[in-house]
Amino acid sequence: MNSLNIVKISSVLKKIIIAITGLSLFLFLVVHLLGNITLFTGNPPGKDFNEYAHFLESFGVLFTIAEIGLLSFFVLHLGTALYSNFINTSARENRYEVSAFAGGNSKKTYASQTMVLSGVIILAFIVWHVLMFRFGTYYDTIYLDFNNGEPIRDLYRLVTEEFSNIWVVLGYTISMILLSLHLGHGFWSSFQSLGIYGKSFTRITYSISYLLGTIISVGFLIIPIYIYSIN
Repeated sequence: MNSLNIVKISSVLKKIIIAITGLSLFLFLVVHLLGNITLFTGNPPGKDFNEYAHFLESFGVLFTIAEIGLLSFFVLHLGTALYSNFINTSARENRYEVSAFAGGNSKKTYASQTMVLSGVIILAFIVWHVLMFRFGTYYDTIYLDFNNGEPIRDLYRLVTEEFSNIWVVLGYTISMILLSLHLGHGFWSSFQSLGIYGKSFTRITYSISYLLGTIISVGFLIIPIYIYSIN
């Protein structure tokens, strides 16, 4: 096998890694958003959310392993993208090869040209998010009809306190805008990287990608905006 073939295989492997980890993280965001909906339910307010958070934490070491695995996916996704971008930039090659039927003569957009930058900012946001909530101030509360009346973490109180800060809300707003753009381009291009494409399929995935990115980002953004507006 000559060096040219090795380079091609390496390039394909990097794209596959980015695509698989990206789609996996996309699915995680959907599940995470569905869980966050419990912030708006329950009586008294926050009861459903606190019980949901306690349920996840009750898995103990398995929950920790899942968190480490998720972090590994983030690092692998971004690390591979950074390395691929460095190699492509050094060789002065195009970052992506897109079929003409993907929609018009070119698919270069602001989102596609800033994927690495938005990815770095999003990772920084995730670190901030985890430090703020996973390792933030520990409050506890008691629900007589849950956990045998034993105290559980009052994560809802921490969330409402943090989202009462306008700077936190602004930080989330900027991050969600970038997330929307990142998901919009990343979702449809992941399928191409995996070799899953066709004239109709690519047009459909390209058409709905930015819509899905917007729905997920707005879904997350509604939470801080709503909490800030009522406090």
